[in-house]
Amino acid sequence: MLDVDINTNPWQPRLNIAISQSVPVIKTAAGQPRLLMADWGFKAPWDPAKRIFNAMAETAAAKPTFRAAFNRGRCLMPADGFYEWPGKKATLIRFADERVFCFAGLCSGNQVTMLTCAPNEFMQPIHHRMPVILESDQWDRWLNPQATSEELKSIISPRPWSDVVATPVGTIHHDAI
Repeated sequence: MLDVDINTNPWQPRLNIAISQSVPVIKTAAGQPRLLMADWGFKAPWDPAKRIFNAMAETAAAKPTFRAAFNRGRCLMPADGFYEWPGKKATLIRFADERVFCFAGLCSGNQVTMLTCAPNEFMQPIHHRMPVILESDQWDRWLNPQATSEELKSIISPRPWSDVVATPVGTIHHDAI
């Protein structure tokens, strides 16, 4: 069972996290889940100056850029919300009770990327993709190094949401704080 308390906040809260900034991740190390920091975005193999900040859940296990991380570097990315930009207005997506949740992530060394999937009914009017958000009862399975791609497919697909809210928050990008 995952024994990392994601509601304990050892890092500074930020309104927005930019590519290449450090983000908290939960990763299995020496058989135990550990809360670590990683730089958001894989360096692109074809151009190390570019960062790949997300990976398609449908193809990540097979793509050369993500295959090794999918097999041996799965991680959780804790958050309490995320932004999408339908049009020019930022929208904050979060659970109505404002709880902390985890995105499905892939780690390679000190780099992390987030998995995305097709949008569920809630997200369809907002964006054509959505981050893979794992339920707390799925965290151990996602982190389990013995889990097969077939076992993981069911938890990295879109799920219906009934407890999520979208709040328009503004028209300017916030620098990370």
